[in-house]
Amino acid sequence: MDLLRSKIKGLRRRNAMRRPYIPILSLESVMTIDAIREALTNSDVPSYHLEETLDRVSRNGVKIFAILLVLNYQDELRKFIESDQLDDAKLPLSVEILTQDILLSEETAKDFEEKQWEFIAPTFCRGTLHRRLGDSAILPFTQNKRIGKGAFGTVYEVAIDTDHQALSDGFSEVIARKEFDIERDHQKELDNLSKLNHLKHPNIVELLSSFTHDGKYSLLFPLAEEGNLERLLTKERHDTKFQSDQSLAVALAALASAVEHVHNFSQSKLDLKLIGCHHDLRPHNILVSEGRFILADFGLSTLKPASQDSQTPFKHGSDDYLAPECEDWDNGFQSGIVHRSADVWSFGCVVAEVATYMALGPEGVEEFRTARKHKVRGWTLRQFHQGPKRSSEAVSRWLSSLERSRSRTVALLVQVVRQVLCIDQLERPTAREVTRKLRLIAVHDAATTIDITFSQVREKYPSLDIALEHTRFNAWRHAMCLCNLEHEMQSSPNHTGDAMSQYDRILEGLDRLLEDVRTRLEQKPEAQYLDFSCLMSLNDNLQSFLTREQMETLREYFIITFLDEYGQSADQIGNEATCGTLSHEIRMRANIKNISNLLEENAVSAPIIRLIDPAAVDQLIPFGGHHHGRLSEGQATRPVWVEWRKYGKHGANEETTRKLYERASQSAELLAQVKPASFRTLTCIGFYHEPERAAFGMVFEFPALVAGRGSVKPTDLRQQIASTVKKRDLYPDLDDRYRLAWALAASLLEFHTVGWMHKSLNSSNIVFFPEESGDSDADSQRHRSQLIREPFLVGLNHSRPDDPTEFTTGAAESELRHYQHPTYLKEGRGYRLEYDYYSLGIILLEIGFWMPLAEFTREWVGSYEERRQRLVTKRVPRLRQHMGREYSEAVRCCLEGDFGRVMDDSKENVGDSGRETGSPRELKLEFGRRVVAPLSKYFA
Repeated sequence: MDLLRSKIKGLRRRNAMRRPYIPILSLESVMTIDAIREALTNSDVPSYHLEETLDRVSRNGVKIFAILLVLNYQDELRKFIESDQLDDAKLPLSVEILTQDILLSEETAKDFEEKQWEFIAPTFCRGTLHRRLGDSAILPFTQNKRIGKGAFGTVYEVAIDTDHQALSDGFSEVIARKEFDIERDHQKELDNLSKLNHLKHPNIVELLSSFTHDGKYSLLFPLAEEGNLERLLTKERHDTKFQSDQSLAVALAALASAVEHVHNFSQSKLDLKLIGCHHDLRPHNILVSEGRFILADFGLSTLKPASQDSQTPFKHGSDDYLAPECEDWDNGFQSGIVHRSADVWSFGCVVAEVATYMALGPEGVEEFRTARKHKVRGWTLRQFHQGPKRSSEAVSRWLSSLERSRSRTVALLVQVVRQVLCIDQLERPTAREVTRKLRLIAVHDAATTIDITFSQVREKYPSLDIALEHTRFNAWRHAMCLCNLEHEMQSSPNHTGDAMSQYDRILEGLDRLLEDVRTRLEQKPEAQYLDFSCLMSLNDNLQSFLTREQMETLREYFIITFLDEYGQSADQIGNEATCGTLSHEIRMRANIKNISNLLEENAVSAPIIRLIDPAAVDQLIPFGGHHHGRLSEGQATRPVWVEWRKYGKHGANEETTRKLYERASQSAELLAQVKPASFRTLTCIGFYHEPERAAFGMVFEFPALVAGRGSVKPTDLRQQIASTVKKRDLYPDLDDRYRLAWALAASLLEFHTVGWMHKSLNSSNIVFFPEESGDSDADSQRHRSQLIREPFLVGLNHSRPDDPTEFTTGAAESELRHYQHPTYLKEGRGYRLEYDYYSLGIILLEIGFWMPLAEFTREWVGSYEERRQRLVTKRVPRLRQHMGREYSEAVRCCLEGDFGRVMDDSKENVGDSGRETGSPRELKLEFGRRVVAPLSKYFA
């Protein structure tokens, strides 16, 4: 017994307040079953009661027995058992209970009452339920160091005795304790955190426990090892965990998400929806821990039912990060009414300082704060505005200097700051919108690093496989709008909103991809060719986050880039897995482009002759500038389409005629190539000469879907619109019109991808090959639906106007001139991609209104350019109510040539209205992103 008593006394230690206590875990290690049995054996407990007493003590009374042992009152154990008070859960016991219920002497009771506190130092359970600890309770904190003080409480760094409390369930050895003097302040923050704890957001400080002790009110939190953001901004970057711009961008995006969740609190398990406002966003209240920014200090925060408005009277004092509406400087700093947008302003101020820290380090932050200084009625302020209705010129100048930083991440952050620091609170973006923008910046930064590393690998170890995977990755970047992020930051979240909902998984995928590419950079040359399955899988994983519209954009980028950069290497792709399901289609496009290039360079020395006997083509029926008829092949005939390549008077010269034959043969060879279905063109089977027309007839097969039918009567889009324009019940379904618009836009992009330009795109050159309809209304409706879903583009013109041996197919009708771009009509040379896009825009207008161009431009006068302007300003906006905003925007882009940045008119590569068209590749990519991809999702 003496040995056990000695061991228990040896456990005694003092907390940070110099009060003694016995660590409970240490006590349990000493008070074993054997030790208790031995002590009871040496007491006055009868042997026949030993086992029963041992059971009672070990199950419920270890602490009480230990107290009695230390006091040398072990013989009083019997009284606790007899009074049914041998229960550690009932501690602490008062002197009254000890004397009256347990029947201890007054002296023994006082000794027990005093000593028991050493054995019942509290342990803490994770949760938000408040505990009231007696003033005599001994806190098991071996350290209690003050580390900060705010307006409502003092913060201490405390260490929990690990021999007293098992470190689990969110507790660590060192935690933070926030102490309040006023119960109201403590209760306000406790209530807010009790709700926010349900979000389990990694960037909202977690409340571990709450208690009252010795008249003070305390909250326990995980300790932020790196202090707060205010402290971080005074450190050199190399001394922190934020040495890269990406790490800071990721931290800001996560912090924005925390603000968003405070603003829009939703918890399904509680069936609770609230709108909140932090009201005190500043670097002092943003903790920094393990590379994260954590939103803290919710003493001023409000959380209201979602049915109420977010407006709240401002109650806080002066601060650098306050929104302009918080105080009326002209009226004695009178408090104003604030909304959640005030938090957004404050957050923008924080982002501005972090961006400064990125670019200029801690010295730059201090310089920025000095630059903001201004005096108001004797007060020196450093706020980001100069009154409720006046922006800060100093802040504006500072942001302009940051935009010139070498870091693109800093420039993008400044763009967000400019949007947020808007004097009119109604014009500020929401926290949700800010989160989306910052997430895009973080993903952009990570993706840029991968792109650079990919380039390093390719330079060190040239490989078609690596080049293809690099292109696939850049296609993903393009689909995510990361290559044109400045534009995306200004736009609605339609393009990236769905993907950004999986932001965390995207970042994880990017980290894994970067690790793989960096590993390849460090590998030996022979190891580069061993296994690309992991790299391909990582690219596949990123693509899985894309929407259908984005996948369409990705596909277009990959094909266009491949043909521009690697088309000559297409025959090297021997492994189907290398480029996935695109391999066969890439081969087809590469072949077409290769032949086109050879024809363009006159490098085809011996073209394949596809000459057809003119007598075999008969029963020709005029169709606009074309014909359709029958081609005899032995005893059989089949329907064919004939387009004319006219050469005018040049055929008189024998040498010119020979060259024309060669050119016709080459054109037939090109048009005969197997093409993906998305080209929406007919397949050429040969040509024949018809001197009377001074033309070569290019003969095409009817499409496969109608080739086996009996009687097929082609029709074109112009005829279809004109015949039903006044019969609304015969209009095609919206779905079919959307599908038609997308098919035409996708087809045009295919042309441009392989180096073709149509040059004569109009509704007469969009042809359908309908089957005969039945007699019933249902058959008639089905016929119309099938008709418009399968358009074919005819009348392609591959001529070069400056070459007398080239052909023309130009539109002779003056009405068709309205489909041509005004600049081309004026100059008549230098045909460009944008001119085809303009023609498509006119056709999309006709489809949208289901009305011929001539009908809605009737009585219009003026030049072609003036008519174009009227279409853009008068007709395109009205298209929204017919086809939707995105359709209307796609048409606007086509008519305005809006596929690049606004530049000085005097510079090269500038389209109409001073717009930079960029390289042909960039133009095609922008057309795909702004027109083709948005139209594709209508029939997803």
